[in-house]
Amino acid sequence: MEKLPFDIEKKAEELLSCIRSSDKILVGAGAGLSAAAGLSYMDGEVFKKYFPEMAARGYRFQYELVGMRDDEWTSGRKWAYWATHINYVRNIFPPSPLYKKLLEILSPYDYFVVTSNCDRQFMRTGFPMDRVFEFQGNYDNMGCSAGCTRQTWDNREYLQNILKHINHDTFECSDDALPRCPYCGELGEICFRGSDYRENRDRYVKFVEGAENGSLCLIELGVGFNTPGVIRWPFEKLTYYLDGARLFRVNTGYKQFPDTTGHPEMPREIQGKSVSIDFDAAKIIEYLYENR
Repeated sequence: MEKLPFDIEKKAEELLSCIRSSDKILVGAGAGLSAAAGLSYMDGEVFKKYFPEMAARGYRFQYELVGMRDDEWTSGRKWAYWATHINYVRNIFPPSPLYKKLLEILSPYDYFVVTSNCDRQFMRTGFPMDRVFEFQGNYDNMGCSAGCTRQTWDNREYLQNILKHINHDTFECSDDALPRCPYCGELGEICFRGSDYRENRDRYVKFVEGAENGSLCLIELGVGFNTPGVIRWPFEKLTYYLDGARLFRVNTGYKQFPDTTGHPEMPREIQGKSVSIDFDAAKIIEYLYENR
């Protein structure tokens, strides 16, 4: 394993000590963790391979498609995108060894994970899902766009059918391949939150409530400002209000943009109870794994 810089190693040692000594461990996993594992929506080469028509239009990364004009999002293109994206995330990209190492680090302890990621890497790498809350849901479900039912259903068969009917010159699927609600016939839509969402949320709340009177090690891995209300701000509040809480924020900029930062800084109010680690989450996990 590559040796860490001296100041980063000292912080990693402090994190390892906190993990070992805390009553509970709460991990917050953001997009930066999957990026550290190789699953990045800022990977230009992957984008050109799986979205060549969008690359030809001048887009460079999947992340940029968030800003695609409304007139470019026809139903056929929207579903060509979803089917291609989800197939890559769920089927082509493998279960990450980095996530598996994180599981081995945490397994001896009373831990819980909250994640903003929808890619299901925690499930695919063996994490017990009663210890994981996918705050923003996942890519596995579909529902009715017209809202004729609250029921959701597995979308895999629909997406596989779409993949067979994509015109790769226009990057659109044919109309007859568009997914339809089995109840009313309206277009389907990706439903990130399935029927078990509330149950999973309640387990997360129960874990946090159980940490109020003991020592709690909070670990952020790759959490920035895309959705700060999911992990970042709640973790800061927990650190501020709970006497036994300590926060370790591990985040750094994307490799494609070396001059950027992952915003690992801490609010002034919790600086005495927190440690900022501006470093690659993969290398910090490797250190914790090797020294566990």
